[in-house]
Amino acid sequence: LAFALAELIDNSLSATSRISGIRSIQIKLLFDDSQGKPAVAVIDNGRGMTSKQLNNWAVYRLSKFTRQGDFESDHSGYVRPLPVPRSLNSDISYFGVGGKQAVFFVGQSARMISKPADSQDVHELVLSKEDF
Repeated sequence: LAFALAELIDNSLSATSRISGIRSIQIKLLFDDSQGKPAVAVIDNGRGMTSKQLNNWAVYRLSKFTRQGDFESDHSGYVRPLPVPRSLNSDISYFGVGGKQAVFFVGQSARMISKPADSQDVHELVLSKEDF
């Protein structure tokens, strides 16, 4: 569970890495049955994702370093950090399976809601472990 939560936090750290101002990352454990099934919510004030980026996230083994037509794909100057045991070095999901493994380790479905910083559109992706 700790590594799954670390992966979700790592994704938020990546999403908020280029914002100006204060980063905001919240982790909420929701157990109120009146609101639906128990859930883990990770909320950040990152740059958001377009519908294409959300769909790309849902593709197994599609690394953020190999996505086509995505602003995340230009990592020509990327130098992989030295491995540091049990640390958040923003390199956990290098092979494109981290976020998906994390959400499906924690639960049976994922719901992502995102609004790109430069857009008024809000995008939502719902993915079940069974469908994935």
